[in-house]
Amino acid sequence: MGIPRGLKSLIQHTAPGKLTTGKYKGYRAVDGHGAFEGPTLKGITKRLESKLYSSGELDDRATSSTEWTPGAWKGSNGGLRRGRAVDSQVSRLSGLGQPARAKASKFKFTTLTFSALEKAGLQPVVGQRVALSRQHGIATAADIICYHALSNSIVVVELKCGFSGNRVIPATLKGKRQKMNVPCSGADDCILNRHTAQLSVTRQLLSTEPGLASQLKAKFGISKIRAVLLYVCDRDTQLHEMSDWWIKRGRALVDMLRVD
Repeated sequence: MGIPRGLKSLIQHTAPGKLTTGKYKGYRAVDGHGAFEGPTLKGITKRLESKLYSSGELDDRATSSTEWTPGAWKGSNGGLRRGRAVDSQVSRLSGLGQPARAKASKFKFTTLTFSALEKAGLQPVVGQRVALSRQHGIATAADIICYHALSNSIVVVELKCGFSGNRVIPATLKGKRQKMNVPCSGADDCILNRHTAQLSVTRQLLSTEPGLASQLKAKFGISKIRAVLLYVCDRDTQLHEMSDWWIKRGRALVDMLRVD
């Protein structure tokens, strides 16, 4: 079963904001005609770092990579440059049909990304779809939004490239394992949980977006927005489905990130 006709258009045209690349790069809300309105909103990554993460430091086993790196991505910030290039390519190709996507020239990580999604039964619909809350003053973008035919659901995908270290080793402070701050104080402060928290916020913003949920239900019978975290590196790919524990904390995480 393919992607329902009109689903891509709905997800694209209901986007409440766009990225602005002017003097103050960031996400801004748009009006019904697509024109920018209001101030540039705060991104969620740095706010999560300052409000949710502990004061501990991550072990080298969590942050170091032992993988071979292609020559094009060696040197200063090579991993970051590679990740951005893959993100951009994945975003562009996610909006194409499967035949066009298969024919396109792709980076290795891009190929691995789409292979992992296909294996999980996830059909890419759009890439870099903005989600925001003007009330909270924050915004982000879903890396990929997919359709899962068996469950008739849309799935938010957070893509992370190159994190080949041990993602579950917690940060430590004075030799003690650290937990995240409230509302996730039951979770270790590790790379996996940091990325999952980011995904939880993105999913929450989408699921509470005025009009989107109701139109998904009315037009396509879609009542569930799932979320998965996809790691892609040279060693392997790993897909982590977001648990109910993290879904339940989405609202509290969004409230915590409110800009005063």
